[in-house]
This record gives sequence, C-alpha cells and structure tokens, in this order.
Amino acid sequence: MLVHKKTSPVIASGLKKQLRDVFNSMVLHGTIMQILDLFISTGKPHNLVDYLMPDDTKSYKPASPSNGDSSTPADVTKFDQLMVETRAVLSSAEFINVIDVSLRTVVDAVVEDMMGVQLGGGSPSSGVVLAKLLPRVAQMGPLLLEEPSKNRFIQIIQKAPEVEFFFTLLYANMPTL
Repeated sequence: MLVHKKTSPVIASGLKKQLRDVFNSMVLHGTIMQILDLFISTGKPHNLVDYLMPDDTKSYKPASPSNGDSSTPADVTKFDQLMVETRAVLSSAEFINVIDVSLRTVVDAVVEDMMGVQLGGGSPSSGVVLAKLLPRVAQMGPLLLEEPSKNRFIQIIQKAPEVEFFFTLLYANMPTL
C-alpha cells in the first residue's frame, strides 16, 4: 500500500476540502498520495499491472513442454514469453517498491513546484486557497508527460537509489534472446 495505513487526520480531511479552503504543502501532498493510492490499489492487488499490460496475457498459462525442454513450451512465441516475464516483473514486490518510491519522489517535487509557484516565495506553511491551486494542478499534466530526456521528474526518479538498484538487478538477470 502506498499510503501508510495510519493516515493523519489532517491528510484525511484534505480530501473533504472546499474550493475556498486553504491547502498547505502537507495537505496537498497527502491528498495527491491518497488519490494515487486509490488508483493503484482499487480492486485486486495488481490493478496497476492490468493498466500496463494487455488483457490477453492475463489468462496465459504456459503449456507443458512437448519436446522435453522444460524452459519453453512448444506453442509459446518469444512475444508471449516476454509478456509473461514482463507481467512477473511488474507484479513483483520489488517493482511495487520502485513504483512507491518513484511516486513519492515525484509527488514531493510536484508539490514543491506547485506550492513554490503559488506562494511566490511566501511561507509554505500558510498555504493556498484550493481554487487558486487547481489551475496549477492542471498545468502540471503536460510537464509530467514531457519527453523523457527533457522531463525533470523522470530524471529525479532515475536518480533514486532504489530505482537504480532495481534496474541494475533486472538487467543483470535478463536472459539473452
């Protein structure tokens, strides 16, 4: 679960705010994390994987090998094998941890950017009226979807030690095709 089970009352109340209410950085951060948590954990445990992977690989179950080779069933294409391996990686606890770290890192940066712009150098603890903050939330969308080589948020994620370690292990354990 991405948000701690012991969510503070301040963060929980953040989802019930009105447009005239003030959001400080802590409430904004908590609200964004709760929304992400709801998106990721809705339904079954690997709901996020279902968004990332085509439906046809969900029902795939490897057949028993017909040629005595236990590594690859006879009727499985390389693509099918890659899809199953990809689903296994995306469903792993290690990848879920990378998602958690990545989302928290991006949310930290987004909140810092949004509150810094909205406050214009004012005190982050004072906050911003939600109605004034919403346009900035909408403006963040294109920034989050920029080309990876130009995307500041992707670069922040890439520098996270947990992300670097995950991909080091992943690439070190990749089978050759």
